[in-house]
Amino acid sequence: MSTAIALLKGSVTRVSQTFVSIVVAFFMMPFLIHELGDYWYGIWTVVGSLAAAYHLFDMGMASAVTRYVSRSFGLKDDHQANVTINTALAIYSVIALVIVFVSIGASFAARAFVDEAASKDVMQVLVLIIGVSVALEFPFNALAGVASAKLRFHQVALTRICTTLIGAAFTWWFITEGYGVVALAVITFFTARISNLLYFLICRSAFPSLRFSRRHISRQNSKELFQYSAWSFVIAIAYQLRNNVDNFVVAGFLSAASVTPYAIGLRLVDYVAQFLSQATNMFVPIFTAYHAREDKTELHTKLQFVTRLNLVIAMVAGGGLVLFGQAFINRWMGPSYAEAYWVMVILLVGRMIGFANHPLNSALYAANKHKIVAKIDIIEVMLNLAISLVLVQYFELIGVALGTMIPLLLLRLLVLPYFACAAIEMPVSDYYQCMVRPIVSMIFPISGMYYILAGKTTIDSYPQILAYGAAMAFIAGIFGLKCGFTRREKDELRKIIPGRRLKALL
Repeated sequence: MSTAIALLKGSVTRVSQTFVSIVVAFFMMPFLIHELGDYWYGIWTVVGSLAAAYHLFDMGMASAVTRYVSRSFGLKDDHQANVTINTALAIYSVIALVIVFVSIGASFAARAFVDEAASKDVMQVLVLIIGVSVALEFPFNALAGVASAKLRFHQVALTRICTTLIGAAFTWWFITEGYGVVALAVITFFTARISNLLYFLICRSAFPSLRFSRRHISRQNSKELFQYSAWSFVIAIAYQLRNNVDNFVVAGFLSAASVTPYAIGLRLVDYVAQFLSQATNMFVPIFTAYHAREDKTELHTKLQFVTRLNLVIAMVAGGGLVLFGQAFINRWMGPSYAEAYWVMVILLVGRMIGFANHPLNSALYAANKHKIVAKIDIIEVMLNLAISLVLVQYFELIGVALGTMIPLLLLRLLVLPYFACAAIEMPVSDYYQCMVRPIVSMIFPISGMYYILAGKTTIDSYPQILAYGAAMAFIAGIFGLKCGFTRREKDELRKIIPGRRLKALL
C-alpha cells in the first residue's frame, strides 16, 4: 500500500472514529442521566474527570516515543526502535505503579465527598476501578510510535470504533437491566483491555521484529525521552489552560449563566477542530523520517503541500460554519443564544489559523525543535488571559473571544512561521507563498455563497442545513482542489482520490 493511500484511509477512518464517538456520546448522555439519576451521573462525571487528570502522568512521553521510534524506522534501525520501546516500557511501568498507589489513596479520600454510608463504598470502588484501568493503559503507550510510523492509522481507528460501539452496547444492556454505576465502571475497564490487546496486535503485526528484553533498556535513551517529553508536557498544560481560562474569565467578570452561550460557540468550534485534526494530523512520523535522512528538500515540499491541504479543508469547514452556524444554533438551542454565533465566528478565525499551520508544529516535533511551540504556547496563554481580562469589561463575551483570537492570530500567523522556518532551514517566504494560492482560490466562491444565502434564503431545519452545507462544501472544495495546488501536487492528489469523475475534476 502506498503512503498516500495509507494516509487517505487513515484520514477517513479517524474522522469516522470521531463522528462515532460524538454520536454515541450524544445519545448515551441523556440515557445515563435518566437511568442513573442526576446524583449518580454526577458522581460518574467526577470520577471521569479524575481519570482524565491521571493522563497528565504521561508528561508528554508518548510524543517522545513516537518521535524516536519514527526516527529509528526512518533510518531502518530496528534495534534502536526496540531500545526506545523497551526503555519507554520500563518508564511507563513505573508510572503505572505510581498511578495504582495514587488511586488507592484517592479511593479512600473520595469517601469524604459523599454523605451516605452505602454511597461511600460505591465511590471508593469506582475510583479504584477507573484508576487501575488507566494505570494498565500506560505500558501500552510504549508502542505509541509503532502504529503511526508504519501508517496503521486506519487499523487503530477501526479498533477504537469497534470498542466504542461494544462499550455502548454493553452499557445500554446492563444499565437497562438495572445494574448501577459500578457496572458502568466494570464495562469501561474491560473494553479498555480489549482496546489495549487489539492495539498490541496491530503494533506486533506492523513491526514483526519487536522484541521485549531488559537488555534493550537504555539509561541514555531514557534521558533523551525525558528531555523531549518535557517540552511536550509544557505544551499539553498550555493547551489545557487555553481551553479553560475563558470560562473562568466569563464566570468571574460576567456571570455563571453567561458561560452557557460562550460554551455553545466554543463547542461548535471544538467539534470542527476535532474532525479536521483527525483528518490530517498524521505527518509527524513522515516528517521525522525525512529529518532523519536529512532530506530537507522533500521535507519542505511535503510541508508546503500539507499546509495547502490544511488551508483548503479549513476554509471549507470554517466557511460552512460561518454560513450555517447561525441557523444551526437557532435550530439546536433556540434564537435566545444568538450571541453564541459571534463568539463562534471569532474563535473560529483563530482556531482555523492554528489548524492551517499545524504542519509547522509537526515539522518542529520531527526535528526535536518543539520547544519553540512550547514557548509560543506559554506566551499565547498569558496574552489570552491579559487581553481577555481587559476586553471583557468593554465587550463582554465578544471581548473574551477576541482575547483568545488575537494572540492566535499574531503568534500563529507571524511569530511561529518565522522561528519554525528558521529551525527547519526553509525560507519563510516560501511558507507564506504556499498559502496564497488556496486562500485566493476559495475566498471568492465562499463570499459569493454567503451573500446569495443571506439575501434570498431562509434556512431553519436540519435537512436544509445539511443540504446547503453539502452544496457549499462541494463547490468550495472544487475551487480549492482545482486552483489551490500546483500541477505536481494535483498529480499526487489524483493518486489518492477515488473515482474517475473526481479525478477528472482536478
